[in-house]
Amino acid sequence: MKTQNIDNLKGEIEFRKLLAEQHVTGKMLLPDYYDKEQHDRILLERINTTAADIRKLAARDTVLSPFLELGAERCQRSLVLANDFGATGCAVDISYHQLQSAGHFARLFDKPKLPLRVCCDVNHLPFRNNSFPFAFCYEFLHHFPSPRPVLEEIYRVLANGVFFFSEEPYKRPAIPLYKQRHKIYSQATLRKSKMRRFLEKYISEDCCDEREHGIIENDDITLRDWINALAVFEARTVHISSIGNRIRTELGAGITLKNLPNLLLGGGISGICTKNPADARVAVTNLADLFVCPDCLAGPTGSRTEQPPLEKTGDHLRCPRCGSSFPVIEDVTFLLPTRLMRELYPEFAGR
Repeated sequence: MKTQNIDNLKGEIEFRKLLAEQHVTGKMLLPDYYDKEQHDRILLERINTTAADIRKLAARDTVLSPFLELGAERCQRSLVLANDFGATGCAVDISYHQLQSAGHFARLFDKPKLPLRVCCDVNHLPFRNNSFPFAFCYEFLHHFPSPRPVLEEIYRVLANGVFFFSEEPYKRPAIPLYKQRHKIYSQATLRKSKMRRFLEKYISEDCCDEREHGIIENDDITLRDWINALAVFEARTVHISSIGNRIRTELGAGITLKNLPNLLLGGGISGICTKNPADARVAVTNLADLFVCPDCLAGPTGSRTEQPPLEKTGDHLRCPRCGSSFPVIEDVTFLLPTRLMRELYPEFAGR
């Protein structure tokens, strides 16, 4: 299996719906997950981390606009680009409820400019080839059986520009002797010392709400798998780190002796990848002009043919080629293939 199945997607949507309500209203719907106050602090940390990363990318003359954020969730990172760097772009996620909650967090963190939010399937990104000079994601690629198909789709919509990813795991050697009694975000687990939690990663199997909902948590992507998957890009600067950021090395086209400590300890991987295509970037004045029909895109010729722009008809977008219609609900544009829309969001499919 190279992509998520329908049960994975349904589980993702249900779980993210509960999270959105918990972290906006304060209701404890998932008692073993962060409460609203804890979550707000974590989001602020992510905002600050994103701002630091984008400053470094801007210093490299990275073109930031228009941008594409994948797995955007509540759009906290896109809010940084839109408000602190003056960029425009699209934030995409499979979870409508997380995208819809972005307005709440925009007010909470005083970042009023919102990205264009799109509920879609990353395996069929509903955008033209060569649309974005900058694409990025955090903690996203490991939610798939293999990152390669997702990276190929990102490559397709990326223009002469940069793809940045961070906070992804790679496989650590472990001998799971027992299964954890408490979930990884529960108060019982968080009360353990950092050293104990670190050591237990190597000798125990964890449990979490995500897996219970059927979400893929693929922590077993090897460094070799990452190298092969990222080879879709013409150039890459990739770093791997262990024990936080204490042991950090560059990962080239192969694993070398300098990577050995990281290989033995496991850890995180991040990178800056570039695409240098012969085709020029699509020039538009309106971000919505980058949209293409996901039904046509998922067809047999799909991304290999030029797609006509979608037409605005009231609170829907309509494909002039196949006639498919896609709703815009509370400023979130649904661009899921019709089949998936009926399966994942039956309450909206007929609207």
